[in-house]
Amino acid sequence: GIADERTAECGWCEDSACTVAVDLSGGQSGGITVTSTINYKNINTVFFLDTHGTILGSFQFNRRGVFLTGCVKCATPRPFPKAINGDQVYEWNVDFDGSELVLSIEGVELWRQELIKECADVYADVQGFGFSDIGCTGRWIQTDAMEIGSHFTKGTTCGKECT
Repeated sequence: GIADERTAECGWCEDSACTVAVDLSGGQSGGITVTSTINYKNINTVFFLDTHGTILGSFQFNRRGVFLTGCVKCATPRPFPKAINGDQVYEWNVDFDGSELVLSIEGVELWRQELIKECADVYADVQGFGFSDIGCTGRWIQTDAMEIGSHFTKGTTCGKECT
């Protein structure tokens, strides 16, 4: 459950004040762009939500792999380690392009996975997101299409206001 997803430094909030509403289903939103550390140890996590704020699943990745709850469990793609070195902070973007999930780092598409059958159905209508495991140094880029929850301060991924 959600309580199991809490992180020591930031926590995770179930209430809508700690989430961002945006239609990610059509591929027109530009996705979610985050600046955070990408390494082997820490996992970057974005929770995808439906219209009611219910968690559909989570997208997680680090230098070891890419995961989407119930759908994708992949070792890190070959170009991935070359694009990122060490324990640095990088800008990354996750987006849906039709039934495909796309990950780009520093503006370069490095991973694309078609979601099939049940997975495509589950993630067909993502209407919001929240963060966990990004770390308090992480930042995300707010677009005009996004409606942020009242507990966010602009661009932060850390939910200290929500705990």
